[in-house]
Amino acid sequence: MFAFPGMLSVAAYQAGIKVPLDCEDFEPEEFVHFAVFCNAQLGRPMPYSGCHFDNAKVIAALSEEECKSITFAQLVEKGFVVGQS
Repeated sequence: MFAFPGMLSVAAYQAGIKVPLDCEDFEPEEFVHFAVFCNAQLGRPMPYSGCHFDNAKVIAALSEEECKSITFAQLVEKGFVVGQS
């Protein structure tokens, strides 16, 4: 489980997501994909080590418009994975 946005920055960057310089204080409108990734991933159990790298790719594949309206259930349908708590 990850607790802070900065902990996701490498996975996000490697997936092609625009990452803010200050991961703890950024404008979500400017970093839409990173904001969605953080909201979906932070504080959630991980079913396997490294799943956040796969999840970052799912988020990176979304359009900016999709990011603004997608639900968590829709993310899961697209392949985003989390473990059981």
